[in-house]
Amino acid sequence: MAIATLLFFLLLLVIASFGVFIFLVSPGLAEWRLRKNGFTGPMPSFPLGNILDMTKKEKMNREPSQGPLQPSHDIHSLVFPYFSRWCKSYGKVFIYWLGTEPFLYVAEPEYIKNLSSAVAAKNWGKPTVFKRDRKPMFGDGGLVMVDGDDWVRHRHIITPAFSTSNLNAMISSMVESTSNMLGEWSAITSAGAREVDVERDIIRNASEIIAKASFSINNDEGKAVFEKLKAMQAALFTSNRLVGVPFSKYLHAKETLKAQRLGEEIDGLLFSIIESRYNERPSNVPQQDLLGLLIAGNKNSSRLTSRELVDECKTFSLVGMRPLRWLSLGRCSCLL
Repeated sequence: MAIATLLFFLLLLVIASFGVFIFLVSPGLAEWRLRKNGFTGPMPSFPLGNILDMTKKEKMNREPSQGPLQPSHDIHSLVFPYFSRWCKSYGKVFIYWLGTEPFLYVAEPEYIKNLSSAVAAKNWGKPTVFKRDRKPMFGDGGLVMVDGDDWVRHRHIITPAFSTSNLNAMISSMVESTSNMLGEWSAITSAGAREVDVERDIIRNASEIIAKASFSINNDEGKAVFEKLKAMQAALFTSNRLVGVPFSKYLHAKETLKAQRLGEEIDGLLFSIIESRYNERPSNVPQQDLLGLLIAGNKNSSRLTSRELVDECKTFSLVGMRPLRWLSLGRCSCLL
């Protein structure tokens, strides 16, 4: 019995020591090395880093007599007040921490220019924390996740698909979907409605445009893909609210598993679309959508695998959806 108790306490001691090293010692040493090499920034509080500072609401130093807030073009300080505040204190280049992961903030073009001339861009590396946490969203074989020679290979194949001529060929689909949305709004307001859900319709419109531009798929197939993408985003952002904090995703195991399941379902849908495209009768003229252009340029020894094509399609779809989600005005009132 005494031996069992001793072993139990030794196990607890090992676990506690491991936790202290992961949560405090390791990031503390990394922070010390960064400061020794000249990088400054807001003082982190491990294991959360600067997350508490970033989530803290900014107080508006205004008197009621000053009237309503005037419009401003300083979007950066409104959307990212903590970055704006840190820039004033530490300059345009500094280190901040998400949990135990350091990130370099750069708002100085000349600094980027010097970095580009000193190091090959392909070897800059991608944050491991985002590779782990966002794998259901972007996979591990897309352009935003790969490094080194793989990054060069992906970029070489993908870049021609976004040439001006290819993008111009997609404009008609964009105009058609947007015109249909505006027509629906006119019908709604003409019927006497005083409110239009602008956010919902803009996101739906973006989904339709991306579905056509990416895969030339119909509305039902596109809706299935993008509904799952939206559900996966919601689950991921719930389960990874403490990005960079070790083991934080296990605090929301249900959402994490849901995101993984949705990622696998989306992969299945995209694999079937890619397989059917490969099985189509060969043509000298590729389909003028992203997938068709990627397949057309994917014929040499450096070709992308089906897994990599799936990840690129997911990346393109999500990159197209996210700016509209952040920039849309939400549920707006359209008064007659």
